[in-house]
Amino acid sequence: MKLVGKILLGLAALVGFMLVRTVVLLPAGTPVTLKEPAVEQSTIDRVAARLSKAITYRTISWSYAQAPDAFAFNGFHKFLAETYPLAHQTMELEKVSEYSLMYRWPAAKPGDKQPIAFMAHIDVVPVPEYGLAKWTHAPFEGVIDDDGVLWGRGAMDDKAMLITLMEAAETLIADGFQPDRDIYFLFGHDEELGGANGAVVMADMLKSRNVELEWAVDEGSAMVQGVVPGVQSPMALISLGEKGFVTLRFSAEDEGGHSSAPKSYTAASLAARAGARVMDNPHPLEIDGFLEQFLLTVAPEMNFTSRFAAANMWLTRPLLTAGLANNSATAAFMHTTTAFTMMKSGIKPNILPQYGEAIVNYRVHPRDTVAGVVARAKEIIDDERVTVTQFGGKEATRMSSVDSEGYSMIAETVKEVFGDIPTAPTLTVQGTDGRHYYGVAKDVYRFMPFVFQPTDLKRIHGTDEAVDIVSLARQVGFFEALIKRAAE
Repeated sequence: MKLVGKILLGLAALVGFMLVRTVVLLPAGTPVTLKEPAVEQSTIDRVAARLSKAITYRTISWSYAQAPDAFAFNGFHKFLAETYPLAHQTMELEKVSEYSLMYRWPAAKPGDKQPIAFMAHIDVVPVPEYGLAKWTHAPFEGVIDDDGVLWGRGAMDDKAMLITLMEAAETLIADGFQPDRDIYFLFGHDEELGGANGAVVMADMLKSRNVELEWAVDEGSAMVQGVVPGVQSPMALISLGEKGFVTLRFSAEDEGGHSSAPKSYTAASLAARAGARVMDNPHPLEIDGFLEQFLLTVAPEMNFTSRFAAANMWLTRPLLTAGLANNSATAAFMHTTTAFTMMKSGIKPNILPQYGEAIVNYRVHPRDTVAGVVARAKEIIDDERVTVTQFGGKEATRMSSVDSEGYSMIAETVKEVFGDIPTAPTLTVQGTDGRHYYGVAKDVYRFMPFVFQPTDLKRIHGTDEAVDIVSLARQVGFFEALIKRAAE
């Protein structure tokens, strides 16, 4: 009985220690609301009208096999020059690979500060014919409805960021602002295809000129509300890096024949089984140092149970990992994801297929490698009848610093413009042009001054892409404040 008593006493002491640790380290935060900076109606109308016009230029990236539409891209270039005359008089502009734009806003006088850069992309993804009927308004008309919502492809990804950057520059120049360091605006034309002819070329040009950026900012993360489970307050997520990617084809061949006399397998079943095996054996989930930092930042906004788990990860990590894994959005940040996306085989129900293939797409976490992903897939399949073929492959980027000038300035500007909302580091699970500038910039961040609701995430590359014009105008104020903070 004495032993049992000691055990119970020890457990009580442990629980007490964990409770105190929770209260001390992660006290409950006060719910915060997003500050809504006042914006003059004339500014709202002006910025909205310009983005509306920008959307009408069908700067679509179809594929590298299909050349860009010269009429659309050159028309967009002319539109920028006519709309932002002060920026074009002040900045040095180079056209790269015909359609990408590299602006250099020179420092008023040489100093010790290294240059910084802001990125956006000119191109947009196509709108499938079968999806056109589902759009509230035609995707390339830039309609602004009576509720103050601007509809169209590029309203979120990524012409809004490009237009608000140019608006900020034009406004600052008109006010007499002169930067004390060089500022680059880097606008790629093929981001939606991977950036090979845009961002890659511009990054190489900067390298050849010995330009070293202190930091750079691109799209890829934003302010969110209601997206992180358990957190209702708005919060700013600043992405430090992005995942890599690789696609694998699992294919099998067989002699075929009549379906009335099948063997124990077919080419189709071999390929499908390979795809199913890698899906059923996902990469391990892990709360790494960056995700841990993120959880500790957002925990004060959560309920006590979640705060208790976050404050005591030395003990609760397995339970916390399992809980986060239940949500596909949070699980994606914890490991390399595996997606069985395509299957092809057979020509008729009563003919045994002679060929079958399964296509699986991986998004590679920074702690993994493309080679490691391929080797692991082969080991899991473990079938000499299945051929594994790799398509593409990009490693994940390194993670930028949270202790740098760039991260601090973005976070401080968020608080200045939008209020004292939580700010946390994160990882971008998609691809951006930002990945190509790591050889030029000390740190690359991804942040857009949007507020995304859960439903908004489905609009990117989807149906009814749209933006509220008041929030659009507020983005101009954010970029003005960030540029002044960094270069005044």
